[in-house]
Amino acid sequence: MGEQSKALGVLTQLGIDVSDLGRAEVFYSELLGVKRAEANDQYLNFEALPGNLTIYLQKVPEGKTSKTRMHIDVVVEDMERALERVDALGGRRLGSFLEDGEGWTVVADPDGNELCLLQG
Repeated sequence: MGEQSKALGVLTQLGIDVSDLGRAEVFYSELLGVKRAEANDQYLNFEALPGNLTIYLQKVPEGKTSKTRMHIDVVVEDMERALERVDALGGRRLGSFLEDGEGWTVVADPDGNELCLLQG
């Protein structure tokens, strides 16, 4: 394969645009099992995930207008239980898919940002 190229940088943060920081905090803290580290009127940072990746929420005035081009995948132990929690937290189910023996369900957070739930 040849010599590996050196990365330009290290992925340390993932930002998610939302309209309501409080509502999104509840959704993502439940989904990912993370707690708030700090917050102000525009940003909410969660504690770092394993591997030192930090997810933060950014309050924006505009709503989502098209398909999310980048999304997160979350492995869940119990798909039906996870989908029920997504619904209860204000998210919604967008569709389930099976490809090459792998299955996943696309859901949306309360702001419409898509993410995939994969059966663990």
